[in-house]
Amino acid sequence: MSEDGRDGREQRSEVTRSALVAAARSLFVERGYAAVSTGDIARVAAVTRNALYYHFPTKEAVFRAVYEDVEGQLAQRVLPAALAYATSRGQLEAGIEEFLDGCLDPTVARISVLQAPAALGFAQMREIDNRNYLGALRDGIRSAVEAGELPDLPVETLASMIIGALDEAALLIATADDPAAARRDAGVVARALVDGLFVG
Repeated sequence: MSEDGRDGREQRSEVTRSALVAAARSLFVERGYAAVSTGDIARVAAVTRNALYYHFPTKEAVFRAVYEDVEGQLAQRVLPAALAYATSRGQLEAGIEEFLDGCLDPTVARISVLQAPAALGFAQMREIDNRNYLGALRDGIRSAVEAGELPDLPVETLASMIIGALDEAALLIATADDPAAARRDAGVVARALVDGLFVG
């Protein structure tokens, strides 16, 4: 087969995969993971179920791809916002604020906060998140501790506890009757926590 033929086939394959992920994302947001079948996804993507299974062996694999997509887009918001600041404190504050803003997105709320724990489990979620913004958060905290900007505390424990607080804030926002009010409250508390860390 010619190089052009292979390239065309790979391009069509990628178009099909992207259509499946987009269809699944829409369906999971609208109906929830448990209520969506692989047949539903294939039908909305306008492909056969065989085409779906060529790319994704299970519904969980489709969800993982959707989660990676959603978290990658969130990271594309959080990391530039944080890196716009020169200081560790500014980076942490800006990153937290952008993360909390991102949690107002119904797709983030439905996919990342409400459905992913049951669909993927903690280990897969943490693996994906570490490749996105959580690894950068740990690196930033480590640099701040080494520079004396933060207390000399165990970096992994401190990072994990900050992440835990953000996960809980995301859940509060996602399940609140008034998400905007919950986000404002989360921001107030997050700023107080950062103030406490950087005292002295």
